[in-house]
Amino acid sequence: MNNQNEIFGYEWDYIKKMQQGNYKLNAVNSNKIGDYGCDPIGDNMYKMVPSGDIVSFEERTRRLGP
Repeated sequence: MNNQNEIFGYEWDYIKKMQQGNYKLNAVNSNKIGDYGCDPIGDNMYKMVPSGDIVSFEERTRRLGP
């Protein structure tokens, strides 16, 4: 259930900060070794982020962990 203080899933204070340019984006931990995400490209294949490797679903699961 949505919180009544949220608009499209964002807190009103966060929206105000975005409108005024006073917000900070969440940083990606660049110290983490290996891939941390993927994009589906079809035929059960995925492009890994940030390596760019094209891998199967099984390899994607192995790299991203549980």
